[in-house]
Amino acid sequence: MIEIKNLNLTLREPILENASFSFEDGSIYLLHALNGVGKTSVLRVLVGLLKPTSGKVLYDGLNYEQVKDHVFYLETSDWFDKSLSGWDYLQFVKNEWKSNTDIQHEIDKWEMGNYIKTPIRKYSLGMKQKLLVALYRLSGAKYLLMDEINNGLDADSRKLLYQELSSLASEGKLILLASHYEDEIKNIIDHSLTIEHHKLVRT
Repeated sequence: MIEIKNLNLTLREPILENASFSFEDGSIYLLHALNGVGKTSVLRVLVGLLKPTSGKVLYDGLNYEQVKDHVFYLETSDWFDKSLSGWDYLQFVKNEWKSNTDIQHEIDKWEMGNYIKTPIRKYSLGMKQKLLVALYRLSGAKYLLMDEINNGLDADSRKLLYQELSSLASEGKLILLASHYEDEIKNIIDHSLTIEHHKLVRT
């Protein structure tokens, strides 16, 4: 469970004011809102990239630093070091998150074999996004926070992604997904929420 308790977050203007919300394990949550409202900022504060003005974020009663090995958040493929290869990232995540997931299985599933050892600077957006998705499964993390992870994927890859998300939730993972594809993913999500009047509210 992730609990947000009385959270206040202000950047140029207030994003959250005294906001509280509980996210349950084994569920997929969709966070949707207009651009600029603060979806990405909410994800960042959950993983300590932004510091709230006040309030708490708890993972099963513990703070992020105590459970960060069980949390995976890679905000965008723009974060990739383009001089490295997808293979480098797969190995890094497997080792750092102490995962038992087979790297080759993920490569085959996402049809990355032809380019996985090529520097990322030569990847298309779709190639980078497939790698990003594969890293989430490979991490084995319990808490998976995703920001527009379906961006840049073709229709077949998005279908595979949604199957993967459903599978991960059935394994007890907690998935928080910020996305504009609300209509496309409504059949797999368990809960939908938005930012309204500086609160997280169910829709």
